[in-house]
Amino acid sequence: MNRRRPDQPVGRVAVAAVAVAVAVPVVAVLGRALRIDGAWSLDALERILSNGRTWRLVAVTVAQAIVSTASTAAIGVPLASVLARFRFPGRSAVRTAAMVPFVLPSVVLGSAIASILGPRGLVDLRATWWPVLVAHVCFNLAVFVRVVGAALDGLDPAIEDVARTLGATPWKAARRVMRPAVAPAIGAAAVVVFLFCLTSFGVIVILGGGSISTLEVEIWVRATRQSDLSGAAVLARIQVLAVVATLALHARFARRSVRARRGGRRWARRPDSVGEWTQVLAAVVAVGAVTVVPIAALVERSLRLSDGTHGLDHWRHLGAASAGTGLTVSPWDAVRVSILSALAATAIAGLVGVPAARLVARRPGGAADRVMLVPLGVSATTIGLGLLLAAGRPPVDLRRAWWLVPAAQALVAVPLLVRAVATALRELPPSVSDVAATLGAGPARRWWRVELPMVRGAVVAGAGLAFVASLGEFGATVFLARADRPTVPVAIERLMSRPGSAGFGQAMALSCVLVLLCGAVLAVVDRGVDAFTGSRSDPS
Repeated sequence: MNRRRPDQPVGRVAVAAVAVAVAVPVVAVLGRALRIDGAWSLDALERILSNGRTWRLVAVTVAQAIVSTASTAAIGVPLASVLARFRFPGRSAVRTAAMVPFVLPSVVLGSAIASILGPRGLVDLRATWWPVLVAHVCFNLAVFVRVVGAALDGLDPAIEDVARTLGATPWKAARRVMRPAVAPAIGAAAVVVFLFCLTSFGVIVILGGGSISTLEVEIWVRATRQSDLSGAAVLARIQVLAVVATLALHARFARRSVRARRGGRRWARRPDSVGEWTQVLAAVVAVGAVTVVPIAALVERSLRLSDGTHGLDHWRHLGAASAGTGLTVSPWDAVRVSILSALAATAIAGLVGVPAARLVARRPGGAADRVMLVPLGVSATTIGLGLLLAAGRPPVDLRRAWWLVPAAQALVAVPLLVRAVATALRELPPSVSDVAATLGAGPARRWWRVELPMVRGAVVAGAGLAFVASLGEFGATVFLARADRPTVPVAIERLMSRPGSAGFGQAMALSCVLVLLCGAVLAVVDRGVDAFTGSRSDPS
């Protein structure tokens, strides 16, 4: 008989808390679209839905997401195949480097691309979609590398060998045998990337320069620049419907991907021909182009002065509240606010995420698992706008409460921590808990004395990812951050929106600071994980 464990109610409460935390802003947004000044009205719906600009924005948003997804897949699938099939010196470093843009804050990635394809870059492509497309490819490449690479790792290694034995060339074997086998994983990755591009906000705000827009940007403009909260709420309703449809499509692909896995292990081999070494070289160049080049350009642009020379002026001025930029607070104050807010958000995510991960690990694909994925799918701008609307409802106005920003950041970050911890818990051998139970340990003691110590590395890794995600969160924070307490991403956006080279240069320098912070946190987390697990890096 499956007895209910005493710790399961804690996990249920945690999952229910996340469900409520997501429902509050979503319901607030949906209600604001139909209720204006305390009275039910369809005026906002009619005004927005009858406007041709709304549907042009919908078409543009969907179109750019499709093009970005196709472009990412065109690079990501071959890259994942090379990294999964071939063993070569530095393969682990290349695979890790491919993940770097994904953990960078969106405003930092946008700033890096702007330093190359923006004003005073290699070529000025402002007011076009090209910089946005490049940023989306850089950011989402890691999704294909991880998802498709994991599917390739799960295939029986004899599949390709059999095809080659029957006379198939390597290209034909990949096209006729391997690609159909991992097609569900490619579809699942494509849907995830489409969702990320559909709800992309930070890179479009940074790179669009006010000339290009999507539904996400229009929601922000109407809510913060035009004071049209009802109009923003209607647009958010459209966005929610699009996200729900996309998540349903992802669930379908994810189920097919799980069924397609056979549990085998593909052992990578050394390339044995000029063509295969050429593929490896192309993969290394591609990863360098999306990782090293943008960050190097970001650093160079932070040092370049208005007269074309290089110096530390932009870095020195980070401690000034204006320094020719019009910013009313010191950028270093924004760094302090970001760190404190991210620490609070990580603590909240840990308190909620670890018990929720236990429930998710025991019932993969169950209701708890689906609920904990919802914050990843709901638009960050919807969360931010919804919390702003909910916090401003009488009898108490909480819109200036300090905890709103950490709460929003925790909601965005908690799925990352849950994924890390739940995966580690699922990989624990069942015999571990069985032996402890045989020795008389109850469920609570087994958790604290046996299971938790064995997954401490995953908890540390998840907390690190949650901290980095909170540190760079922009979509929700831009709605909730007070003018006198901006976070670093909000300060970067304000600096880049100022005319003149001083603001742009300080934005680049502040972006470099954020990269250093994220890198330092990930390095500390990596050392912490090694200390807890005793793991060693792959010599390849």
